[in-house]
Amino acid sequence: MSLTLNTRVFGKKVYSYSKVESTNEIAYRLAEQGAEEGTVVIAIEQTKGKGRADHYWFSPSGGLWLSLILRPLMVSSSMSQLSLLGALGITTSIKRMFPLLSSGIRWPNDAVINGKKVGGVLCRAKNEQKKVVFVIMGIGVNVNIEEFSSPLCFTATSLKRETECYVPEEAFQHCLLEELERLYFSFLDDSSALLEEIRLFSSLLGKQIKVKISQEELTGLVQDIDEKGRLVLRLESGIQRRIGPEEGYISG
Repeated sequence: MSLTLNTRVFGKKVYSYSKVESTNEIAYRLAEQGAEEGTVVIAIEQTKGKGRADHYWFSPSGGLWLSLILRPLMVSSSMSQLSLLGALGITTSIKRMFPLLSSGIRWPNDAVINGKKVGGVLCRAKNEQKKVVFVIMGIGVNVNIEEFSSPLCFTATSLKRETECYVPEEAFQHCLLEELERLYFSFLDDSSALLEEIRLFSSLLGKQIKVKISQEELTGLVQDIDEKGRLVLRLESGIQRRIGPEEGYISG
């Protein structure tokens, strides 16, 4: 029996595959051909899934691998906030289905449980004249994966490992699309509301971290996430530095 998806736009059109190289690539081609906002491409397995900076994304059977087509009326400089929105969507979905799990966002695009990565987001945009034509939001969530090879076994986890029980993938998929739709239209209406939720679920606020920016590594205390989705870091020298989601990543 199929579950009911309570959305207005997201997931009303779904392209499902057993195995693909990348759902992101398929969704990008569909968007170029005029596919409507909310269209989803989903696969049981990806053979060439990608994370940030073209890093390989481990995406075997047992995970949720999907790409969502968005057509926001926004300037391209605001696009980086959508990665945080996606990470928040994963986190709020986990909280909704498993209230006792300690889940949160690790800036700029990861969802974590007890510090271990359970999901991530990769957004790819097509821009024209500094305006967004469409965005492909690629999302990966480790739902029922039980084993991770080294070194992933030290940094990654799954919902099944954390709950010690099988998680219905369709139920989580529906929950995720409902949360993403809520957050997305709220963001387009008033981005400050999204920012408050991001701050609430941030796993980094008040913590000492290292951020890798190009060839530079910065160490500092996370003071805030600002209205543009930038990490506000107070360096050991006392200087405050704002780092955009597209500029760097957490290295330690």
